[in-house]
Amino acid sequence: MNTVIGCLNSKYIHASLSPWCLLSGVRAFAKEYHNPLVWEGTINGDLLDYAATIEEMSPQVAAFSCYIWNVEKTLTLCKILKDKLDCKIILGGPEVAYRAKKVLEEYDFVDFVLSGEGEYNFPLLLDELKNENENFHNIFGLTFRKNGEIILVPERIETTTPPSPFCKDFFENLRGRICYVETSRGCPYSCAFCLSGRCSPLRFFDIEQVKKDIISLANSGTKTVKFVDRTFNAKEKRANEILEFILENIGKTIPKNVCFHFEIAGDILRESTLEILKKFPKNSVQLEIGMQSFNEDVLKNINRKTNTKKLIENINTLISFGNMHIHIDLIAGLTGEDFESFRRSFNIGYSLNAHMLQLGFLKLLHGADMRENSNKYPCEFLDIPPYQVTKTPWLSAEEMEKISLCEDALERMYNSGRFLKTLELLGVGKEISAFDFFLNLGERINGNGLSLTKYAENLFEILSENYDKKILRDAIVSDLIISGCHLQIPEALKIKDKKLSKIKKKLNAKNTQNKFAILYSENKVLVCDYNTSPDLFGRYTATYYPIEYFDDEE
Repeated sequence: MNTVIGCLNSKYIHASLSPWCLLSGVRAFAKEYHNPLVWEGTINGDLLDYAATIEEMSPQVAAFSCYIWNVEKTLTLCKILKDKLDCKIILGGPEVAYRAKKVLEEYDFVDFVLSGEGEYNFPLLLDELKNENENFHNIFGLTFRKNGEIILVPERIETTTPPSPFCKDFFENLRGRICYVETSRGCPYSCAFCLSGRCSPLRFFDIEQVKKDIISLANSGTKTVKFVDRTFNAKEKRANEILEFILENIGKTIPKNVCFHFEIAGDILRESTLEILKKFPKNSVQLEIGMQSFNEDVLKNINRKTNTKKLIENINTLISFGNMHIHIDLIAGLTGEDFESFRRSFNIGYSLNAHMLQLGFLKLLHGADMRENSNKYPCEFLDIPPYQVTKTPWLSAEEMEKISLCEDALERMYNSGRFLKTLELLGVGKEISAFDFFLNLGERINGNGLSLTKYAENLFEILSENYDKKILRDAIVSDLIISGCHLQIPEALKIKDKKLSKIKKKLNAKNTQNKFAILYSENKVLVCDYNTSPDLFGRYTATYYPIEYFDDEE
């Protein structure tokens, strides 16, 4: 029985883990042979082409993992396949698991929905289909039709380590993409907007298997290994053991150019873990810290207990190490958080100088407490993926739109790493409120469709209304050059100067890996070398020469 196990990824660079987990389950637990084949596409690909490719595999079963970013395209692909093939369609994943009955009611081309951990129940379903027994009542987490009725079988709580998804086929398909690894399932928290704490009690996988997987992934050609554990440091001793294992093997069994990404709870970081993180080589670790809000009352409203004072202290400590990329998250639309509270949280977050301050918007996922308990968590949201909240009793639709405008400017100026010198020059986050600055900028520049060059030109025009043009021009030009060799300087910021040819000659600037500019407000020449490695903000090394240095050139 030919079985296609598929997933539509958000981008090619992301290597999906779910189909390989299912494949490992089939190989470990299926009693029959099902010729399982993994197929991956992206949500931006041509669905008809994808269907033709899958059709050539002649599947009797086609199974797909569904998430908020791919569910609509996945359903369309399944409909195309069902019209072409006589095959069973099986769906799983968080976007269908918590509304399994509704999915079967609305989409007659879907035959089964699996909830829970697929490594265990998927092979059981395949065995039943091959043997044509249809004894589906014994398959935990399965939703199916029988005699016009939709039957839901309860899930089972798993307690063991699932088989490793990292087989020969996986590595042949990886091709240097970002790869994912999990060392635990479940979460110690029960945030009302999240599913991780609801899926199952927190359990940890066999740590020796985890270590083997880390070595295999690090040597696969990937540049980034992302741990999908929702709270990697939930168990201090275990987290330390894994971190120490990685640290001890960098430059030995782990290549030096591989970066490891972890999601952590910042307020529960202990001194022992901080001491280990401090020792890592530069750019070998990324930490993502989701604090959602700095208002502890708001966090309590969503069942999240956080010591914000300790959180701030630990983030400051991590950033002071200067060796790892720190990514922090805020969410707009949380219960009880009004515009002024969010503004305060934003300004606190910005003041920490993390390498990325992600401003997200609350999404009401199927299965999440905030979606299922509308009396306790009243809000309005879009009824299509990703189910983004548009209005709450504490944030009007107009205020949510303002936050969205703020986010656009934040992404372009700060998170991109492209205008840090300009932001520092203007005193953003110090002399002036960061939130107010980005909001004002977002209201005045619609970044949609604008090239970076055009955005920089508009930025100069607006900011020069209240700031010295010469100093501002130099800051923006410096930012553009330090941010990357392919960025173009806007015509409005270019100055014709005979000194440029002299400087070029002395620097032998025919080397395309160098760029330079005269900074007139400082009487200096900035020279940027793109042969160096960028810093944690993605910015390259700059050297400053006094302009007199070039006067002796004929």
